[in-house]
Amino acid sequence: MKHLSIAQLKSRIGTTVGIVIAAVICIFAPGVTRGGSGYPAGALLQQSILTIVLCAVIVMLTRILFAHLEDLEQTQRIVQGQQTELALKAAQIDAANDSILQIDEEGRLVHFNQALCRLTGYTAQELAGVRLHQIEPPECAARIDPTIARLKECGEATFESAYLSKDGTEIPVEVRARAMESEGRLLVLNIARDITQRKRGEQRERSRLKTLERIATDATLEELLAGVVQFVEDSVPGSLCSILLVDESGTRLRHGWAPSLPEEYNQAVDGLKIGKGKGSCGTAAFLRQRVVVEDLEPHPYWQNFQPAQHAGLKSCWSEPVFASNGTLLGTVAVYHRQPRAPGDEDLQLLESAAHLAGIAIGRVRADEGRHVLEEQLRHTQKIEAVGQLAAGVAHDFNNLLTPIIVYADMLLRISPEGGAQARMVQSMSSAAHKASDLTQKLLSFGRRQVLHKCLLDLNEVITSFSEIMRATARDNITIDLLLSPGAAKVQADRGQLEQVLLNLLLNAQDAIEGSGAICLETGHLILDDDFHRQHPVAQPGHYILLAFSDDGCGMAEETLRHMYEPFFTTKETGRGTGLGLATVYGVVKHHDGCIDVKSHPGQGTRFEIYLPASASTDEPIMRPSQPAAQPQEAAAGKVILLVEDNRMIREVASELLTSFGYRVLVAETPSRALELAAGEGEEIDLLATDVIMPEMTGPELYERLQGRYPALPVLYISGYTNAAVPQDEKLRQEAIFLAKPFTLEQFMARINEMLYQVKPPQGNPPPLDHRTMARLIEAQQGALAPGSKEPQP
Repeated sequence: MKHLSIAQLKSRIGTTVGIVIAAVICIFAPGVTRGGSGYPAGALLQQSILTIVLCAVIVMLTRILFAHLEDLEQTQRIVQGQQTELALKAAQIDAANDSILQIDEEGRLVHFNQALCRLTGYTAQELAGVRLHQIEPPECAARIDPTIARLKECGEATFESAYLSKDGTEIPVEVRARAMESEGRLLVLNIARDITQRKRGEQRERSRLKTLERIATDATLEELLAGVVQFVEDSVPGSLCSILLVDESGTRLRHGWAPSLPEEYNQAVDGLKIGKGKGSCGTAAFLRQRVVVEDLEPHPYWQNFQPAQHAGLKSCWSEPVFASNGTLLGTVAVYHRQPRAPGDEDLQLLESAAHLAGIAIGRVRADEGRHVLEEQLRHTQKIEAVGQLAAGVAHDFNNLLTPIIVYADMLLRISPEGGAQARMVQSMSSAAHKASDLTQKLLSFGRRQVLHKCLLDLNEVITSFSEIMRATARDNITIDLLLSPGAAKVQADRGQLEQVLLNLLLNAQDAIEGSGAICLETGHLILDDDFHRQHPVAQPGHYILLAFSDDGCGMAEETLRHMYEPFFTTKETGRGTGLGLATVYGVVKHHDGCIDVKSHPGQGTRFEIYLPASASTDEPIMRPSQPAAQPQEAAAGKVILLVEDNRMIREVASELLTSFGYRVLVAETPSRALELAAGEGEEIDLLATDVIMPEMTGPELYERLQGRYPALPVLYISGYTNAAVPQDEKLRQEAIFLAKPFTLEQFMARINEMLYQVKPPQGNPPPLDHRTMARLIEAQQGALAPGSKEPQP
């Protein structure tokens, strides 16, 4: 049946009333109009009045009815507005993210919104009438009745609980509960908020803090990496974490820790080459940025890599690990067995894991470095103490030898020449003089001997003494000289320098069985703050290098620890006094220099002596010579873009290149280098750039410049063995790497090799120290010698 609206009802009632009034009038009107036909006048009047009254009553009743209808219509509008408001509120409740539910005293669900259905996975029909105990874990369900009892007393409460989804997953929630009455019965209104992400974040933070606590202990690197891996795998269910470490060469990644991955896969990636396209990790290490591969199968970085397929790996997110100074330490990778794209939280976790790994690796390596420095300090202090003792003994021994030598000479004068007595006195005098020589060596070791320093050219000293050295060495041992072009000026005692050369020669000769070779090298170089951190006894500054190398038997670690101690020797009885290297140490120490040695059994020995340079304004540090440098006519017009963030190295390299006739574009940052290249109208012939710099690395700068200069050769300079040197053959074919600290001769030899294809004579000398960066040379003109330095074993 169709329901009429109030307006329609009023319209129909009005029409009906009108018809009724018209009918009444029609009924009574004829009698009135026929009043003259026999109806008494009173009766007609009475009939007329009755008709009017009847119509008035009908009209009044109609108006009363209309008033009630209007009230009814107003009430309907109010009810409809309330219904609309209730529907809107119901929709808002259903659309809310929080689950809103009412339960009775038995815990049975009375009302709930759609958020509860979305949270648990049940439909509204499945949840209708269900007790809350049925969708909570047992430990949470046991607290429902005590909570309702507590709500009767206090009215409201906030607590943590958990719901069970349809698939059995436990969902942690935070509940705000309030007691209320409805129709005389108690109801509890619960507003439950999903706190899964919060709980996950809290767990992640606890794991992170636990890992940091481990880092603060003496835990091994393996234990620390295991903590980082566990942190990742606990935070991302179903993930498989791996940490790879950069090897000492800086060209490959080695297995660090990945217990969840198959051993066959770990073996396959152990030694992974760093380069673009070498998987996610090799590429991330090369690019020094995050690499995310959501699906391994079609991705070019993973083509034909069978171990990943055999391990069932489908996605890989890799993040490079850096030390605080920007040095690349390794990579952290997160694998999944299904294609998966990371969310924002996953990326934050990956970054946090890489940061933790960097702290862990840095701490372990810092400890290792500290132990080495502590050992060096103990050794230096030991040598210093022995030196003081030796000097004191030598001083007292000289006092004893003096009268012996004097009286021996007096006796020799009065003894008959050629007689037995004269021979005995001569033997006594000779023995006393040999003892005096030993005391002089002890005094030299203890820095108690008076030196006669003057400005010397180390190259000239070596050249003049080379004939004596060749005469002293066996015929089957060759001596090669690789001396720096130009002067190598030092303030030194000539006799003491010759004593150092002779002692090193004898030591090298004894280490060579049969035929062999000895090489002496000199050069200019700068020892910087990084070198000082590795070798605390060497202050930063401009030094002259004296390197003495042999291809003999080398020395073991135990021998290296004691080689500077007086009277320590590994030679047979009668073949050495044990004072040769001790004397060398004392002389270098007395000249404010430092000494370092590299040796391994069967691989020969290389002594490197660093003496403070003493530059002269009359003679340059380095002069052009063939083939170390091309004539200025050849260099004229050549443009070199020099990019170096260290001011001192930047200045000296620029001055050196300019002195050879090159036009040098100098930039302190990669961005400035790009500006200079963009504004350069001519061709740039060579890029000489540091590897580790702010803004971008040297290889990244080179890639930017290749768009404008596709055939541009590049000389990479770095003091880090694991710097980001390009491993891709296309990028390396026009590149050469020069390790710091390097001599100026090595620097110019590399420049000439790249610009003129001039190879260094007798091959390039081995780098002096791949773990430190050189800084600057002080100005060519008259730099002051650095402060005093303690020699280092």
